[in-house]
Amino acid sequence: MKRLLGFVLIGLMSMTLKSEAPIKGSIEGYGKLPEMKLVLFTLGLDYPIELGTVAKKGEFTMDLSQALLPEEMPIEDMALFFGDLNTAFDGPFSNDDFGLVADFLALQNRYISIMDAKNRWAGNVFPVTSEELKNWLEDDAYNNAIPGSYLNIVYLEQPVTLDFPLTTQMPYQDQEIPVEYQFSLSLEPGFNWVQYDIEEVFVTDPKIRANFPSKITIRNLDDPSQFRWIGKYF
Repeated sequence: MKRLLGFVLIGLMSMTLKSEAPIKGSIEGYGKLPEMKLVLFTLGLDYPIELGTVAKKGEFTMDLSQALLPEEMPIEDMALFFGDLNTAFDGPFSNDDFGLVADFLALQNRYISIMDAKNRWAGNVFPVTSEELKNWLEDDAYNNAIPGSYLNIVYLEQPVTLDFPLTTQMPYQDQEIPVEYQFSLSLEPGFNWVQYDIEEVFVTDPKIRANFPSKITIRNLDDPSQFRWIGKYF
């Protein structure tokens, strides 16, 4: 608990040091919806983490350097959502994969959500390079992965640089299919964009399961303009 408390205080103090630039864009399908907030509900619906606003026509600005953990949330409750570094990334990673930095506390935020004026969950936003990837993120058992990129957000206790290859195994029929990952990532205290580039896909029998990624690079975001921001509304 002391470790998490120290981590939260360090994270709050370090926000002004972060280099994440604000991102501007337009959320597809927003239509005539009113102005709302973009948030993370990772800590529960009662403790939204605000990222920015989206205007009536879907235009938005998100600034991770201004995002803060909720000060009103009890530390013991917040601790339930954090894990070691291996839990911060999409993939079947183990604690041993991250060596000396494995015990760095981290919080993965997989979904960017839309919150209305009454603090209700109104939808999600998927930063992806294609609609097919958005469908795969929603249901990877039935929707095929394709080459392309997507984003999520990671909160870290302290800075870390990850630069190494890693191979895991994906069970398929009676085989173990190798899945290659390349980490090329420098993260700072606080909230960070993390980009996943799916470079190769293993083609399956559709009667068994959908195609899945077999080669992925995990890196820092460098070109927001390549992404579509696809909205799903409730």
